[in-house]
Amino acid sequence: MNDNDKKLLKLFDIEEDSVQSFNIDLTENKYLISIVFNTKLHCCPHCGSINLYSKGYSHGTLSSAPINNKVCKINYKIRRYHCNDCNAYPTVDNPISYKGKQFTKTAIICILEGLKPYNATYSQIARSYDVSTTKIIDIFDTFVQIPRKTFPRILLIDEFYFGSKAKYKYPSIFMNFENNLIIDIVKSRTHEILSPYFFQIPKKERETVEYVCTDMSFTFKPLLPTFFPNATLIIDHFHLTKHINGQLNKIRKRIMNNYKSNKKTLYYRLLKHRYKLLLKSANNIDDDTFSKDRILEYTTTENGILEVLLGIDKEISEAYKIKEEYLAFDQCQKENINTCDKEAELRSLIKRCKKSGIEEMNELADTLETWKTEILNSFTWIGNRRISNGPIEGKNNYIKKILSNANGLTNFERARNRIMYSQNKYETYSSSEHKTKIKEDKDPRGSYEKNK
Repeated sequence: MNDNDKKLLKLFDIEEDSVQSFNIDLTENKYLISIVFNTKLHCCPHCGSINLYSKGYSHGTLSSAPINNKVCKINYKIRRYHCNDCNAYPTVDNPISYKGKQFTKTAIICILEGLKPYNATYSQIARSYDVSTTKIIDIFDTFVQIPRKTFPRILLIDEFYFGSKAKYKYPSIFMNFENNLIIDIVKSRTHEILSPYFFQIPKKERETVEYVCTDMSFTFKPLLPTFFPNATLIIDHFHLTKHINGQLNKIRKRIMNNYKSNKKTLYYRLLKHRYKLLLKSANNIDDDTFSKDRILEYTTTENGILEVLLGIDKEISEAYKIKEEYLAFDQCQKENINTCDKEAELRSLIKRCKKSGIEEMNELADTLETWKTEILNSFTWIGNRRISNGPIEGKNNYIKKILSNANGLTNFERARNRIMYSQNKYETYSSSEHKTKIKEDKDPRGSYEKNK
């Protein structure tokens, strides 16, 4: 064996002493490697007898990590024996692969590392190894099964859309606010799923949770005293801003529909195509850049268009002012919190909503009344960071991309492992095979008649 062969053996993590012969051929798009292993059995793995006789070689093919972006296949021969005492035919373990796997150990590591980025897909990896997507999925399921993390001091809870074909369309995601780690993903946000899940977590662990930040869902509020008795519930202020914008948008649509009999009217077209200016913060409205607006047919600024929008109807104008009052209420800095009477400001905002006489603003007033304590709790800082679901919303954006790139992951457990593996920075794969198999989420096949 020459020096080049020895270097190649190191590349494939193969011990020189375990190889009898080694050969490599390069075709147009593939590396073909032939190896004969000389490792021996000294006793029968079934009965322990040393009465073994060689019965030639067992043959097989393994997929190795690509070389220079070219597929690499290894054809190997490994000794096969016959035990005269128990009549078994044992084979020497292949030193470069796991039993029953069609990949080298190095290839498996490369596959799992390749699946770490959020935009990697099983099919993309499969093409680079010239194997089926199913085999790559099997590797992932075997070596990546992420355990739940310990519940943190500050727990963020949200949900994301899993898919229209899923039994549970909105899984819950739990995150640690302080280190941005995903703690766990549970298949549903319903009481019948979450209650047993929280119950199986040790009581001492749940009692360490000091804050729970979530949206205005009535799912989590009644569970808090039972499962997190020491925790303060916080409503995520970004969700509340989104809700208020949603109420303003409802008013915009209602007023717009008053003009739908003639969709070419100025007011209809403005409310249809320029409504996003109503939802922007007044601080972000541009009053300096002039350009010709194709609907107004004259040169103006964003602020100029906004003034026309607010002049269309008094309800839109009043709802916009209420939205801006909330944003001013919400945008308090940590250093100023002790000089602000947030409870009085919130009471004033609720009063203004009721006084407006606008149906959607009355609904908003009821929401603010219901969640008043939790809204005031949102003015809590840890260090220089205000507690919010901002970190979890950022993860949700990547989760959407993971599900989209995979054209929808229908198996929840696999999707959970994929998301946590990709999005938790230091999450890694197991060095040994997991015995628990990922079950496919498929309905059992019904009765059928076999073609004769």
